[in-house]
Amino acid sequence: MSVGRIKADPTAPLVDDYTGRIAKFIPFEEVVLKANDAQAEEKMHKAADRAAITVAMDERGQQHDSFAFADLMASWMNAGHGRVLFLIGGADGLPPGIRQRADLSLGLSRMTLPHRLARLILVEQMYRALCIIRNVPYQK
Repeated sequence: MSVGRIKADPTAPLVDDYTGRIAKFIPFEEVVLKANDAQAEEKMHKAADRAAITVAMDERGQQHDSFAFADLMASWMNAGHGRVLFLIGGADGLPPGIRQRADLSLGLSRMTLPHRLARLILVEQMYRALCIIRNVPYQK
């Protein structure tokens, strides 16, 4: 789940490509909340209530290489955690209450990334991790 704009997003076709690839391995759903949605935080809390694990994406979070991220995802899958929720904030990041509630804070880079790039990098790394877990050659 992320906050941002989809219209005129030049990364949307790439995100769609990776989400389609991910869906071949595991059930996957992407939800994008409008940046000006006054109820975005409430919607995130409700989604977190339904998730086994909530991951706040934040540049201050733990950072892993692709193999360590694959190990993390494999541990969730092996433990039977059926629903993992990744949350990406908008221009101001995630609300403090959401960050505090998360089970894990994960960073893609120490640099602040725009919402669009964060979405793209996250889904690409999820696909890469699933390829590593399943020992499937990654199509570059």
